[in-house]
Amino acid sequence: MNKQNIITPFVKSQLGNTGMNLIPKESGREGVDFLIGTNDFFLQSIDLDTIDRSAKIVKKDLGKLRDNLFIILVLIIEEEPRMVYIIPSKDLSQSESEIFISNDVSLMPSLSNWEIRISVHTIPKLVKYSLESMIDKLKT
Repeated sequence: MNKQNIITPFVKSQLGNTGMNLIPKESGREGVDFLIGTNDFFLQSIDLDTIDRSAKIVKKDLGKLRDNLFIILVLIIEEEPRMVYIIPSKDLSQSESEIFISNDVSLMPSLSNWEIRISVHTIPKLVKYSLESMIDKLKT
């Protein structure tokens, strides 16, 4: 089964449990996958069953960082989606972060990306982005 086919229903279910409805965005920029009210969401997953411990989002795909753009980060463990984090896009630009890294490729800007790193040290710092912690921000 395609991982996207299990991630999207999982995210919709998790958000549905909070009374929010995730609506697929049918038009517009490719980088925005879903809507909740006036907020745009980009869906990204990290499969922790592999050796890769980061996700890279092409800057061009995500577009300009703004207040109403969020990344839905889903952690996959033992082939199942387990955790949902809602990350405000502007937080990607934190310069002193162990989690968010800006990889700028000056010779080929189309390869520039935002990297989200997951490790034993960064998981506790992600708690502030857990779905439970972000509910109020999303409902306003």
